[in-house]
Amino acid sequence: MSENTPSSSTPCRWGILGTAGIARKVVRAMHAADNAHPVLMGSRTLDKAEAFAAEHRVDRGCGSYEDVLSDPDIDAVYIPLPTTLHREWTIKAAEAGKHVLCEKPVAPSVEDARVMIDACAAAGVQFMDGVMFMHHARLNQLKDALPKIGDRPTSMMSVHSFKAHDGFFETNIRVNPDTEPLGCVGDLVWYNVRFSLFAMQYEMPVRVRAAFQATHDDVPVQATAEIEFANGTISVMQSSFVEPTRQWFEITGPAGTITLRDFVHGPPDESTFDLNIGTTLNSTETAIEYHRSTESTRNCAQEVEMVRTMSAIATNQESVAEEWSRIAVQTQQVVDAIMASARQGGQTVDVG
Repeated sequence: MSENTPSSSTPCRWGILGTAGIARKVVRAMHAADNAHPVLMGSRTLDKAEAFAAEHRVDRGCGSYEDVLSDPDIDAVYIPLPTTLHREWTIKAAEAGKHVLCEKPVAPSVEDARVMIDACAAAGVQFMDGVMFMHHARLNQLKDALPKIGDRPTSMMSVHSFKAHDGFFETNIRVNPDTEPLGCVGDLVWYNVRFSLFAMQYEMPVRVRAAFQATHDDVPVQATAEIEFANGTISVMQSSFVEPTRQWFEITGPAGTITLRDFVHGPPDESTFDLNIGTTLNSTETAIEYHRSTESTRNCAQEVEMVRTMSAIATNQESVAEEWSRIAVQTQQVVDAIMASARQGGQTVDVG
């Protein structure tokens, strides 16, 4: 072990590339995780970096992303930069020997995502996308419940939306084709796709049909997609920057249904899902008999668990896990197919 390699008894020393709003939440999680510590905030301007560092209790600020990557005290970096910058800075981070937690969507295309992940693999560092719900204890509870509704889901439906504030479409990077060309598909549908893949045990869909409404720059602001698996299971998903906030997901199987009202942002105090098993018409077919239960998970902050998982890998408490890279690429591949279908007028597009 070199002088600057962390031991399992020391916290992961984090660097952050950029002062995006989501970085505030993740830095708070670094403070809350018992094996993490935010050491260095990097920004394009020193004043901005130092102001963020002072406000959010990061040890130091510096005036470039390169300074973060060259710092020997940094074990892992969090990249909340615009999507079009992810490839450049992930590759540079990997070459500097830093583990990478990268915001979603991972990249503008699956080709870019694979290059990023190959760079991390070649350097022997972890790549993980910032899908926080993947680390919530509720997901393990849900995994155990899935067999109760059948061997495989027969259908899924989900919605993820928020109504953008005044000025959003003029100033927010999420509708800027130079920073976030995937728009609501990358920002919101990414989660619907990931949850669908999870429910199907990461089996890849075979085809996709999609449509979206877009800005004059062709950035999606409202999208509907249908992804179909080889066994006939279909997941229908909708996302929007212009409709009220919703984040529900329903998984239906031959024996029942699982419904989550907050599948993206599970509350830390108590997160739940509803399990409805064996609902049938009664013998006279005049009334429905329900067999419902609500399953709950308490005291789990998913962003803290995400940081804790990544920090354990960066400090050699756990091995680099290829699965995180694999499911990031799978999600990107489906998102790419959704974009391709929508841009072809809703034509069916094969996935991979």
